[in-house]
Amino acid sequence: MFRLPNRQPFKALHSPLRSPLHYPLRLSSSHATQVPYSGPPSYDTIKRRFSSQYPNPLAFFARKRGEEARDRGDFIDIHDIGGPDPKDFDVLIPDIDDEILRTEVADVMGIRYLEKATEADANTVVRAGRGYIFGRNIRTMFPCVVTHGDKAHWVFFIVVTGAPLTYLSVQTCELLGIMENQPTPVKLAGYSHSVYMSPKNSRFAGVNILGMDFCNVNKVHLWHDYKDRTVTLYFGGRWEPTWKSKL
Repeated sequence: MFRLPNRQPFKALHSPLRSPLHYPLRLSSSHATQVPYSGPPSYDTIKRRFSSQYPNPLAFFARKRGEEARDRGDFIDIHDIGGPDPKDFDVLIPDIDDEILRTEVADVMGIRYLEKATEADANTVVRAGRGYIFGRNIRTMFPCVVTHGDKAHWVFFIVVTGAPLTYLSVQTCELLGIMENQPTPVKLAGYSHSVYMSPKNSRFAGVNILGMDFCNVNKVHLWHDYKDRTVTLYFGGRWEPTWKSKL
């Protein structure tokens, strides 16, 4: 049977003289748990708090909220379990539309927008993809081949870090034979992934959005060169960027 420590050790456990560099312990009803690093408001505290040497605060508080909800007996709707609703996302992109993709962006890419891809390019698994920064709004543009069934075409994506899902424009979906309101498995840059048609009543119906679902699954690291206005997408999470210094 579990027994609480006597009064003296319990005080020592929470003594302010203990080094904050050690994992602090928190007593629960059943066991002591490690909590994230805490310290004075500083960049060093933030660095330590998210360091792999200490308990992950995201996981800790997600678990904590779940335990609290369970203790309260909160009801969990099964419809709330799962991924985001593709209709819940919207974003205003007034500077890019289907016409801009076919003209200004295509001129820079050197490839016609939605041009049919070769079999070799359709089967290529991209390890480091190149793109560029478009316009005054600093849009991250990434070209790649999207394959659905026996159709493979060059698609120009806007990388949107706030998008939870990946969307293809209405025009792209009509070309590839992708239906509305349902996830559709495709190959994107050589990686299998499910995409959605951009909702026709949304403000981004005419553009393709590369969302964080794709970047998360494929461990994509974005590298921007703002001087040259170029972009590199590194796939696989094993890349180490090299810092350039003129010192």
